[in-house]
Amino acid sequence: MIEKFVRKEVIKAKCYPEEMLPCTLKMDANENEWGLPLDIRALIAKDMTDYPFHRYPDSDSTMLRERLSAYTGVPAENLMVGNGSDELIHYVVSTFVGATDRVVIPAPAFSMYSFFVNLAGGVVIDVKPDESFRIDAEKVVEAAAAENANVVFICNPNNPTGSVLSLKEIKMVIEKSQAIVLVDEAYYEFYGQTVIDWIDRYPNLIVIRTLSKAVALAGLRIGFLAAGGCIMKYLSRVKVPYNVNSFSQYAACRVLENRESLDGWIDTFKMVRDDFINSLRHIEGVTVFPSQGNFVLLKMKHAQIVWDRLMEKGILTRKFGGGLLEDCIRVTVCPPQQNQTFAAELKKCIGEAYP
Repeated sequence: MIEKFVRKEVIKAKCYPEEMLPCTLKMDANENEWGLPLDIRALIAKDMTDYPFHRYPDSDSTMLRERLSAYTGVPAENLMVGNGSDELIHYVVSTFVGATDRVVIPAPAFSMYSFFVNLAGGVVIDVKPDESFRIDAEKVVEAAAAENANVVFICNPNNPTGSVLSLKEIKMVIEKSQAIVLVDEAYYEFYGQTVIDWIDRYPNLIVIRTLSKAVALAGLRIGFLAAGGCIMKYLSRVKVPYNVNSFSQYAACRVLENRESLDGWIDTFKMVRDDFINSLRHIEGVTVFPSQGNFVLLKMKHAQIVWDRLMEKGILTRKFGGGLLEDCIRVTVCPPQQNQTFAAELKKCIGEAYP
């Protein structure tokens, strides 16, 4: 009886494949395994006793937007804070995508893009990569024109492949596409190149970032969006009030006020990532794709068997169901000791999977 009332898009929808699996080494979700520095944790804890939790949060995240403005160089009025970047992606789709509207997404990509488009009744147009998962920006522009697309998504660096488009390529997509272009820079800090300062130049540009990755606040769900005034006017009409809780706003402000330690850590991280990738390339039977994120995509025969063997050893990585990512797993870059443990166990598991 109930199903006759449910929208057809909801009946077809698939839940995000996320479950809490028991493990001793968690390398599946691109989290910052270094965590927050102890001195910043102490600052956050200090004021919690007298914090007015009985009050509703600031619906506009005013103070946090000011801190994000100082961090990004974008005026606060051109920023919106969300309960994770997922909420902001939902707002963009709700604003610009209706039934049968076309949305171009270079594949493979973060699954929440297509999830929200399908939920809105839109049509996803995938742009396939080459064998190295490199996206052709010209094909993205061609697809947007051929399909009269409303929105183009670009994840840069791309999750789950770690590949990037150059700033020149992104500029071409923005200028040649008669569409809203959303550039997802969730992994910006690990890459270092951004288009967030282009929002005044291009009225069709939206940039989304998160504090879940490099800033180590995944548990507080803080995402933010930057766009020009016209786009912000319409996005504000779909934003729900009180969407980001008080504690998350406060803690994020504290972290951004003391972000000097983050800058130094990023340099260390890049060296750790390079060492990790090099160690994985020495494992026979594994194809390692270049990455500008905090994760590495690996391809191997019998990936499901390897994933199962790693799980038996308490090591959780991200597996994929097939398609373009057949026989691939994605692994988060962690502190050196954890990376070394993973590389050693991966080598053993591959030997067991196909001796």
